[in-house]
Amino acid sequence: MTHTAIVLAAGRSSRMGTLKGLLQWKGTTLFEHQLQNLRESVFSDIVVVLGYKAEAFIPIAKKYPIKIIINEQFYEGKCSSIISGVKTAVKSAETILITSVDQPLQSLTINMLAESLVKRGSLIAVPSHQGKRGHPILFSAQLRNDLLSIKEERMGLRDVIQEHEKFLLEVPMENDQIHLNLNNQDDYINALKK
Repeated sequence: MTHTAIVLAAGRSSRMGTLKGLLQWKGTTLFEHQLQNLRESVFSDIVVVLGYKAEAFIPIAKKYPIKIIINEQFYEGKCSSIISGVKTAVKSAETILITSVDQPLQSLTINMLAESLVKRGSLIAVPSHQGKRGHPILFSAQLRNDLLSIKEERMGLRDVIQEHEKFLLEVPMENDQIHLNLNNQDDYINALKK
C-alpha cells in the first residue's frame, strides 16, 4: 500500500516577511521538520512542490529520497501547486496527503489519518481536536480527478471537501498542534512559546 504526501512550499511567505520553510522549528527548519516527520511515517511517496526562491530549499530537499517539483506558476495560487503535486504522485497511491510547509506535521497524526481512512473506507480524513478540525487533510486517491480539477475561484480544496462532506471522517487527536498555521510573525512567536 502506497501513501503519497504533497508538501506545498512554493509561496512567497509575504505575510511572514521571510521564507516560512526556513524558520527555525524544533532544532531544524520548518521545511526539514516536515520532511523528517514524513520519512518517519507510512507516507513513502513524498512530493515537494517548490516555486518562489526554490533554490533556497533544494539543498535541504536533496538530502531526502523525495520528488522535487518546481511550480513555475506558483504566483497563480495554491491550486497550481496542489495540481502539480497530484500529477506527480504515484498512480498506485491509495491516499494523498496535502500539507503546507507552515503547518507543522507529526508522524503519529498522519499515520492515524492514513490508518483511519483506509480502515473506514472514507474519501477524506481530517484531524480534529476538541471538536475543531485542523491540518493536514488526507484524501482517498479515488478523488485524484477532483484534486486535479480544483480552481482558486472555487475555493480550491474546500470545494472538494464540501462536495464529499458526507464521506469525510474526523479523526480525534489529543494534540492541538493540528491547529497550528504559521501565517505571520505573531503566529510563529506564539507557536514557539507552546
